[in-house]
Amino acid sequence: MKHFLDLSLIDKKELRQIVENSKTRKKNRNNKGKVLVDKDNPLAGKMLLMVFEKPSTRTRLSFDLAMRQLGGQTIVINSENLHVGIGGETIEDTARIFSVFSDIIMLRTFEHSTLLKFSELLSVPIINGLTNDSHPCQILSDVMTFEEIK
Repeated sequence: MKHFLDLSLIDKKELRQIVENSKTRKKNRNNKGKVLVDKDNPLAGKMLLMVFEKPSTRTRLSFDLAMRQLGGQTIVINSENLHVGIGGETIEDTARIFSVFSDIIMLRTFEHSTLLKFSELLSVPIINGLTNDSHPCQILSDVMTFEEIK
């Protein structure tokens, strides 16, 4: 999977694999410290750049903790530090810089078109952390929670 933009763009089998993998990882972490790295360390040496045009405490904490538990690191850029558009850097230059300094991007933004534009320009994968049109990570989390309590 190159990008995680919207659930409608991912086939059911792959979505099921994501949910099952998440359940397995959660089960294996049961009663372990929150900052202990998973044994397989799948994201060792990887950098997640979290870009927040729209702030969120839960999204920031959950992505940061998940990345650490999988062996990676994070950098956060919020709207005050983002200088794209009128009088600032172009989206093309911003995407190039993001691609140089990270292995994966999580973008939480207002306009879905912004997410799509970045997905076209980045040379690294991008995750939709929320747009006004779609919140796929939250939906997957809700599905997993529903399945766990049913």
